[in-house]
Amino acid sequence: MINSALVLVTSGLLAVAAAVSMLGWSGVRAARRGEVERRRQVVLDAYAEREIARELQRKAKSTRRASSSHGTILQLPSL
Repeated sequence: MINSALVLVTSGLLAVAAAVSMLGWSGVRAARRGEVERRRQVVLDAYAEREIARELQRKAKSTRRASSSHGTILQLPSL
């Protein structure tokens, strides 16, 4: 019973070590080909687009036309 548990734990540790080393080597190869920089740029571009859209929505909410007792007040859009 103890031997089988020891074998199971050891094989699990070896599998984890193998998976981590494979991920490490794939990262090294990707860095050599410049893929890491491209991925980072894609992620940053997507983040920037989301933030710009969020800011535009926030500005659109804050510049909505205000109502008065006689109707709506015309507001010029800010540039």
